Amino acid sequence: MLLNTPKVSLAVAPANQRSVVIIRCPPGDHLTPSAQTRPQSNPPPSAQVPPAMEIPRIVHDEMLHQVDGPQEEHLMAVRRASVSPRPGAGPDAAKLNGERTPLLPSADKVDVILDEEERAAAAADSLLSSWDIVRVENKRLLAVAFPMMLAVMLEMFPDLALSMMMGHTDVVHSTEILAAYQLSSLVQMMIIGGLIMGLSSAIDTMCSHAFGAKRMVELWRITQAATIVYLMCLPFITVVMCSGKPMLVALGQDPNISDVASKLLLVSLLLVPFCIMYAVMKSALQAQNIVLPFVLASLVSFIVSSIAAYLLAFYTPLGYIGVALGSPIGWLLKVLMVLPVVLRNRVFVESWPGWDWSAAWARVPSIGRLGVSSVLMMTFQMVGFSFISLLAGMLPNADILIAANGIFVSVLSLAFMPLLGICIAGAIRMGNALGAGQARRARLISLIVMSASLSVSGVAAGIVAYIASPYARAFTPNGETTAVATDLIKELLPLLPLLGFAFGMQSVFRACGKQLLCAQLNFVCLFVLGVPLGLVFAIQFDAGIAGLWAGNMAGTIIFAVAGIFWLRATSWEKMAHDAKHGSRPTDFADVDIAVAA
Repeated sequence: MLLNTPKVSLAVAPANQRSVVIIRCPPGDHLTPSAQTRPQSNPPPSAQVPPAMEIPRIVHDEMLHQVDGPQEEHLMAVRRASVSPRPGAGPDAAKLNGERTPLLPSADKVDVILDEEERAAAAADSLLSSWDIVRVENKRLLAVAFPMMLAVMLEMFPDLALSMMMGHTDVVHSTEILAAYQLSSLVQMMIIGGLIMGLSSAIDTMCSHAFGAKRMVELWRITQAATIVYLMCLPFITVVMCSGKPMLVALGQDPNISDVASKLLLVSLLLVPFCIMYAVMKSALQAQNIVLPFVLASLVSFIVSSIAAYLLAFYTPLGYIGVALGSPIGWLLKVLMVLPVVLRNRVFVESWPGWDWSAAWARVPSIGRLGVSSVLMMTFQMVGFSFISLLAGMLPNADILIAANGIFVSVLSLAFMPLLGICIAGAIRMGNALGAGQARRARLISLIVMSASLSVSGVAAGIVAYIASPYARAFTPNGETTAVATDLIKELLPLLPLLGFAFGMQSVFRACGKQLLCAQLNFVCLFVLGVPLGLVFAIQFDAGIAGLWAGNMAGTIIFAVAGIFWLRATSWEKMAHDAKHGSRPTDFADVDIAVAA
């Protein structure tokens, strides 16, 4: 039976089938019965309505009741991509409808109809076996992960080279200068790494979802909003980087070491604008699985910045300041090399909407909410590492322990270069799959990423054990510092596989847009539990800096267990639906709603 009004079509299934009402309407229109379907005059009381007409009229009244009441809730349900209860359902439904037994069963949920493309993607995935998807995604992951791995390695090599140069600029004060460099790197990791890279994590997630859902204009709107968010953070970053010495002294660090570290922080302030520009462009290209330009940019940047730092440090009076200037030079080169790639990008050329500040501002709150969660996620993860360095500065022989810990953190970063490539590539692929509505594929990718993370970090631990001693000697000629660093590396080898698995788990949180949950777990496991346990091991059991790391290891184990429980309980279908529709603009040109019993 089909009832037509000028702007509404209502399809009613036969009584012996599952009742479905499909409503299609332009936004903002109020659904009212037309003159053709509304009775023209009231029949006299004595008039008898033929049985053949009684059922259509009752059905018509029921339709109007279902349409007029919950229309606004239906629209909000679609916009929020949710399933919500509908008025008129439940035990009081018959009373509200004025019937003891309604002819049409009432619907009690509002379900959003998937679009044609989303249904096709899910149907195509359902025809493939799990092994077929794993085989295809393994190839795609390797295609993205290998160049991403090279890019991450080449991004870390400049810092590694600068750190090695730093200890040789002044042989007499090499330990003090190296300790100051590690402290300045610590502040940079907390501010630049925690804030800028944390926001970048949120923007990566939103861009990968938008690209997976084929909302290309939305992708560029997100990058415009991201630029605004980054600019809003600049004053805070400037204040912190310019307050290096008083801040470090207040945290209990040696005044002489803090003085050198503050000078290095002022130099590092020069790289912040270039880091922001690079992060925005990287998010846009990574979402499209484009990573080769980052490899080339990082390679050229590494070569040129290392040469520039060497010349400035050893052939000018600048000394260690000349080494620090190599980092801003490197970031500037990266921006200059990646910018032409973005401007010639096919998606950019075809879908760039032009700068629209009002549209960008409208997206700032959503980026801000996810960005704060991402910043907290990365900050709480780094807090565990950072507190180890700060607490090491309060132990006896602080300069030796800080330098040794810096060498260990450096070898840790080197060992995780391949792992980070896998995790970043996995987060991109999971984000694309979720944005396309392919929940099953995203779940399988998450299992691939975590398995690969554990395997790669285990192999890396074996390699680190072999190179520990010569690696430590490359940083400083001080024999005592080298010995402490070598012992620390060998004692903490079990930490590498644990951190590898935790990084793989974090990439899943990141791809799913669950940064806030990950931040909460990081805070509880690494800060609330890890730091106190580390202090107990270091002081009560006289384990020194290795005890501080043992506390972090215990917190990492708790994080991994909690992550596994979350992964088993989560609904990938819901996350795929949220990713597909989460960043869709609120103004719809047309809305499809199905009310299903």
